[in-house]
Amino acid sequence: MPTPTTSITPNQLAAYGVSGLVTCALVGYFAWALPDALSRGREGVRRTREAPCQVLRPTAQNAVLGRLPQPAPDFALKTHDGQEVKLSSLRGRVVLVNFWATWCPTCVVEEPSLERLATQMKNKPFSLLAVSVDENWDLVRQHFPKGSAMTVLLDKDKKVPQAYGTEKFPESFLIDRDGNIRYFVVSERQLWHTQEVRSCIDALIEE
Repeated sequence: MPTPTTSITPNQLAAYGVSGLVTCALVGYFAWALPDALSRGREGVRRTREAPCQVLRPTAQNAVLGRLPQPAPDFALKTHDGQEVKLSSLRGRVVLVNFWATWCPTCVVEEPSLERLATQMKNKPFSLLAVSVDENWDLVRQHFPKGSAMTVLLDKDKKVPQAYGTEKFPESFLIDRDGNIRYFVVSERQLWHTQEVRSCIDALIEE
């Protein structure tokens, strides 16, 4: 007995065609829109997590480096006992570079807050480099008779601050784990040790 056949009418063919076009359009839309939506979602999460950083009142533009973020200029300086510290060797850690001097009153004012931050973050992948532009180590040692929780470095020729566009002190640069300057802070802040700033640093650590 012959197998019965089912005929497809022109209207059905048209309906199938429209359905196929709609399906293709939807697939194409999601293929285009989904990555963008995910990217915007990640950016939104990043902005939310880094919102505490705004308490530092960072400056978006640097006279030498341009608009941030920008790669941090590498440098190598020594501690008081001759140990060399190279910025690029700290990749994988969040780094705060603070340019200061013992003769700078506002530097001295913000120093206790920086010391507290260094102590609070000592068990995390974070380094605080306090780069002095004093003339010699004797002045710096006298300033820290009991030592410091920060990594104190000396650049008496001021070459590193110049590479960062720093002419007045203090200035600070918060650098992410990939070596990019994310935040540039002009003048002193006495809130480095606060929960908001620690949350900002934690957000950079967790990226």
